[in-house]
Amino acid sequence: MAVGGDGTLLRVASVLYPARVPILGVHMGSLGFLSSCTADCLPEILSHYMNGNAGLEERTRLAAKWEGNEYTALNDVALLGTHRGKLAKLDLWCDGESAAALTGDGLVAATPTGASAYALACGGPVVSPLLRGLLLVPVAPHRLGARPLVLPDTATVTVHTHYPVHIMLDGDTVGELQPGVELTLSAASATTLLVRPPGEPSVFQRLHEKLGWPPGPAAKGEQ
Repeated sequence: MAVGGDGTLLRVASVLYPARVPILGVHMGSLGFLSSCTADCLPEILSHYMNGNAGLEERTRLAAKWEGNEYTALNDVALLGTHRGKLAKLDLWCDGESAAALTGDGLVAATPTGASAYALACGGPVVSPLLRGLLLVPVAPHRLGARPLVLPDTATVTVHTHYPVHIMLDGDTVGELQPGVELTLSAASATTLLVRPPGEPSVFQRLHEKLGWPPGPAAKGEQ
């Protein structure tokens, strides 16, 4: 059980990786977009789980590799300009093919789970968390033509930087990428399992309640 906010669940998932241990998120924080229940309904949820009535969702993780380092993230990997240079100038390849040159504040590479987090704040698309894919979202790009990109989860993205950039995984700084060093981004070898009890809010309900997504028309019989 991860008792707290989304940050707590992200860190629990990181500690458990690559073990496929189901995680039940118990919301005690500020947002709780990833959580499955609150503390008051915990006994009922545990009963459902022990009786085999709760489902499990597989969530893709993102692997970042450079200079012998390898980390994974459930939400995102962000490459952001350092306090010294600030500007980020990145060259991207996808499966060996030149894809883009980005100049701006940086880049967010996100999983579908992380599409509703930092990537969304940077103008990325809303994506079903059950989709298998990889999102590349520029952060404050200097060109209007630099748009978010959605790739299959089989893709490998290679990044070179012209200036030092911070490497952040799920909000935590883990290192610095230097010019001349290659960083690769791809789907991790193992997924994270989230416990989903019966009757929990759908993706659209979460978007309505947590992120202010405009509600759709009332269902028949509710008008």
